[in-house]
Amino acid sequence: MKTSHRILAFGCHPDDVEFMCGGVLALLARKGCEIHIATMAGGEMGSPTLTPKAIRAQRLKEAAQAATIIGAAFHFAGGYDLEVEYNKEYRQRAVRIMRTVDPSIVFTHPPADYLVDHEETSRLVRNAAYIASVRNYDCGAPINNTARFPHVYYWNAMGLCDHFGHPRSVGMQIDISSVIETKTAMLAAHSSQRRWLSHLNKVDEYIDMMRRQSREEGRRIKVAYAEGFTQFRGFGHPQDNVLKKLLGPLCREIRPNRTTR
Repeated sequence: MKTSHRILAFGCHPDDVEFMCGGVLALLARKGCEIHIATMAGGEMGSPTLTPKAIRAQRLKEAAQAATIIGAAFHFAGGYDLEVEYNKEYRQRAVRIMRTVDPSIVFTHPPADYLVDHEETSRLVRNAAYIASVRNYDCGAPINNTARFPHVYYWNAMGLCDHFGHPRSVGMQIDISSVIETKTAMLAAHSSQRRWLSHLNKVDEYIDMMRRQSREEGRRIKVAYAEGFTQFRGFGHPQDNVLKKLLGPLCREIRPNRTTR
């Protein structure tokens, strides 16, 4: 059954979305939500042998293939790896995507993460979720402003830790045990990223690393696999937890005393 919800998961690089929130996207697709996946940059630095142009083409093709696994649409903002900055050019890129999709729910990187490109994307996406509705803001393309302020959620940090290695707290954990194989298939579509990380880290454990992280998040709420999120509740944005409404008991909200319900 279709819902009225249009979802945008907006990450920095191809595979960021699949690694960090592919499970919840699969669950929302099952609920009939319209899913969109976007990346700010094309992964141009991610190869020891291919040119930036060649690896970008391959990474974007893989991202589009990963999106089709859950029936999602893929969007590319046109940015460049290791050059993402909070400036006019990238603000316009983010707003163009936001206005094109006009989502009711947005997912993106947390404000503090291990890579500055991720953090800048987080700022850009959060800002775009608000200013995309401002009619007089020129995004450099004739696209209508959005009709609403969406719900905005940050996925967990890579490694589930802050900058100092301390476990990062989140506002909710979502049980993705029923879709872990779908999430795995989405991530496996990014074969060039797997080769790149194997080259960098000298260990080929791309899929295993994702499953370990999802398993650790699941352990916190006593399920097999989970993903953690924190809702942005800044002025103007919806304050209710729409994920809880859509996913019911699969969404375990974390109270300040760290208990779950």
